[in-house]
Amino acid sequence: MGSWVVVMGLLVSPVALGAEAEVRTLRFTKKAPVVGSREENQTRMEMAFDFKATAPSIEPIPIVASTTVIETQVFTVLAVKGNAVTRAQVAYGEMDEVKMEDGKEVRSPAPVSKKTYVGEFKKGSVVVTNAQGKPVPDAEQAKVREDLKGLGREDPLVAAFPTEPLKVGDSVQAVADAFEEELQATAPEGMSYNDTRVELTEVRDDARGPMGVFAVSTTIVAVESEESPVSMEIRAKGSLHVLADGTVVTEISMGGPVKLIPQEVLRQRGMEVQGKGEMRVHLTSKVLPRASKK
Repeated sequence: MGSWVVVMGLLVSPVALGAEAEVRTLRFTKKAPVVGSREENQTRMEMAFDFKATAPSIEPIPIVASTTVIETQVFTVLAVKGNAVTRAQVAYGEMDEVKMEDGKEVRSPAPVSKKTYVGEFKKGSVVVTNAQGKPVPDAEQAKVREDLKGLGREDPLVAAFPTEPLKVGDSVQAVADAFEEELQATAPEGMSYNDTRVELTEVRDDARGPMGVFAVSTTIVAVESEESPVSMEIRAKGSLHVLADGTVVTEISMGGPVKLIPQEVLRQRGMEVQGKGEMRVHLTSKVLPRASKK
């Protein structure tokens, strides 16, 4: 009996549980951008759902959609001021939006696909030209300006990281707020991000140096228009990978189930929406060799 007491005492002792083990922390450093530095960003967004809307005295209405957006771009720093990039080049790879319509795959290339642009922060706004310095069509300009909206300011997500070390389990509200603001800045009209949270869950040894892995969650609500009979809700969860040296975001992966919710006035009249859907987003970023000086 006594031996079992000793064994159980060892099993639950602080030493056995690792309570006295050193808690590993991670300190994120920040570096000013460098002219000539390049990074390749790849994004893949997939959304698919299959729902039916029902209401008294009407036939069920199918609500079916499937969309995949694939985007690749190479971002090159051309000029800096302090911690801000003021001029940059963005070269897009092949960019497609793939939709299923009437059971058939329809592929639509983006207006900026396989084209190169230059953006420069001037007098409080971003001016976009093609690689030769000539004006570009409005449809192309809107996309490029969205991608280069950070010119002229320090990256707000990087700036939000604290200077003190973080340990596993720490929540970082400033980073969550900055992440939510960045998502909201590029969201289409009628879409909002709410209750965003970011927590350090792992300190990883990567070939490029120490990396923090953060759990990320946010709630996305979208209403196409005031006349839309339903709103869309996605409770998305995922991870954010950030190299400690320079606070470099290398990967973002998020996803979650899609819900379609009838507007309150229609719900009171008996409208219901049943079915299922899923959304997934995966973004990766990697550093490329510096651009050669001309």
